[in-house]
Amino acid sequence: MRNWLNRVRQEIRGRMRQRIHYVVDSSNWSFKWDAQYIAHGLEQRLNDSVQIITDPWSLRHQIILFGNRYPYFFGPRNQLHDSNDLFLTWFHGEADSPDPMMQKMFAQLPSALDRVRKVIVSCTHSRQVLLAQGVASEKIELIPLGVDLQRFCPPDEETRILLRREMGIPAEAFCIGSFQKDGSGWEEGNEPKLVKGPDVFLAVMAKIRKMHPNLMVLLTGPARGYVKQGLERLGITYRHYFLEDYLQIVPYYQALDLYVITSRAEGGPKALMESWACGVPVVSTRMGMPADWIRPGENGLLAEVEDAQGLADQVALVLHDPVLLNRCRAGGLDTVQGLDWRFVAEQYYAVLSGYLSRS
Repeated sequence: MRNWLNRVRQEIRGRMRQRIHYVVDSSNWSFKWDAQYIAHGLEQRLNDSVQIITDPWSLRHQIILFGNRYPYFFGPRNQLHDSNDLFLTWFHGEADSPDPMMQKMFAQLPSALDRVRKVIVSCTHSRQVLLAQGVASEKIELIPLGVDLQRFCPPDEETRILLRREMGIPAEAFCIGSFQKDGSGWEEGNEPKLVKGPDVFLAVMAKIRKMHPNLMVLLTGPARGYVKQGLERLGITYRHYFLEDYLQIVPYYQALDLYVITSRAEGGPKALMESWACGVPVVSTRMGMPADWIRPGENGLLAEVEDAQGLADQVALVLHDPVLLNRCRAGGLDTVQGLDWRFVAEQYYAVLSGYLSRS
């Protein structure tokens, strides 16, 4: 009888064991892949499973990491039991954003974060935004976004030539990539999502077109209608590929000469790390992770937000200086080695593990 009771108690303790639960919504987009990489890294470090879930509301005595802030801010968070330790990622957002959802989240700060142990941001600017909203500095942890260096890697020259041929990119073309979703909604995307800077991107391409007659733009992703229409008006050749699976994107990076980021605000973007990992130099606006990680002239080039002429001038530098282009390519490859998801997950472990106990 006593042995049976002990076994029952052990089984109950096993079921009650505190675990990490990573919350995402049901969308098949960027946050889903962040969750899988971070959860996998944590599992390896913990030697235990990490649950990726969409419904955390009935959990008790658990560590809950909201990898997507929307379920936390717009879900029934009052149902979360006080016995849980809560964590939240906040990648980007501006207090003056016209986006109604963003306005609603900012209206809830900082009180909505009172129950949260730590808020994880991916760049210095996002940290500064939260501090300005009254979030305590000791509550904020800066952990960058990562990249899978096993999948994203430079091609050999023969592979690169073959990929460009298959994608219809002429050998003499200078091919610039833009792979982010920058239109509203998930359909054609004819209405621009201005925070991503598609209007700035078109202004930059118009200037580069005058410098390089063989300019070509490679697009992937949904909702690219606004940019496609703009490129057609400018007479700039482009190719657009809609990919069913995020992991199909690697060859498209490998076919590029340069990646240009024109966003007004980002928490990443992951295109920075993915370009670097594939040996592609980057020209970017000074925001998000590029502001933290790009060392101008060493691993990339920067211009100010909305400065289309400044961005075009930076692109012109690499167009006309192969030594600079190669230096930025090599510098990006070197920098990105520290941004593998394994190292990012280790930083999550350092934050979460202090709150993890076993029954």
